[in-house]
Amino acid sequence: MTLKELENKLAAEGENYRNMEMPEELKWKLKQAAVRARRTRRLRKAGAAAAAVLFLVLLPNTGENMAYAMGNLPVVGRLFRAVTFMNYQYEGDRFNADVDVPQIVIKDGEGDRQGNTAELDETIKQVNFDIEETISRLVAEFQASAELGESYGELEVRHETVTDDDRYFSLKLFIYQGAGSGTQSYKIYTIDKVSGQQVRLGDLFQEGSGYSELISENLREQMRSAMAEDSEKTYWVDKEDIPGLNWKGLEEDADFYFDQMGNLVIAFDEYEVAPGYMGAQEFTVAKSVYEHLLR
Repeated sequence: MTLKELENKLAAEGENYRNMEMPEELKWKLKQAAVRARRTRRLRKAGAAAAAVLFLVLLPNTGENMAYAMGNLPVVGRLFRAVTFMNYQYEGDRFNADVDVPQIVIKDGEGDRQGNTAELDETIKQVNFDIEETISRLVAEFQASAELGESYGELEVRHETVTDDDRYFSLKLFIYQGAGSGTQSYKIYTIDKVSGQQVRLGDLFQEGSGYSELISENLREQMRSAMAEDSEKTYWVDKEDIPGLNWKGLEEDADFYFDQMGNLVIAFDEYEVAPGYMGAQEFTVAKSVYEHLLR
């Protein structure tokens, strides 16, 4: 699609939207959003607050085509795209937030879709619902702290498409929560394009294969090597003085994705495998280590 075609699509969608009757549910949401905006005392400007409210509520209702256009999405051969369809911003003396709320959208096209399309559509709905629920909870917690006005607070949520190949699509959320000290965490959603299902780490491997023990030991070796090369790095392995600190190993729902080479990347939240100063961590496990255990 050319830039001119993209501009025409945006203009057409804008005209369709202006002629669209506003549903009663949307009117109610706007009223509720306006009430929340009035209660927020530390936003930059009242006008900016109103604009943010309108953007948050209205953009999802402008149609899938608008979402594609705004996300520069039309690329041949791609089944999914992640678009930012909401953004929450807050700026105060001691509290700040900048939160993107992504959604996964499907582009229909000849040769693009395969496997169980009904299952795939339902999976996308479930993932998008979970994303909204997760981020809504984070924002609600932040707003509650900001209204109290005590201490300091920061919230940042960003997203990245980390896998988009013939088989898998993975969307990663990066979450930073600050309150005196900050914490980093990940949430990764992986979808199998063929089966149409969301997959967990354990779903990739044969039952009883021992994948967790094998990959966990590979990760421990990587941690040991990193500590040997850099004395400032610390991981929770081989802690003989406090054995309870030692990382127990991979869970079947651990966050993961595949890199461009098909290697497995395991993502850990802050404090999960290391002290807080190390931040969130990612380790790459070569495909040759585990491929004989895959389903």
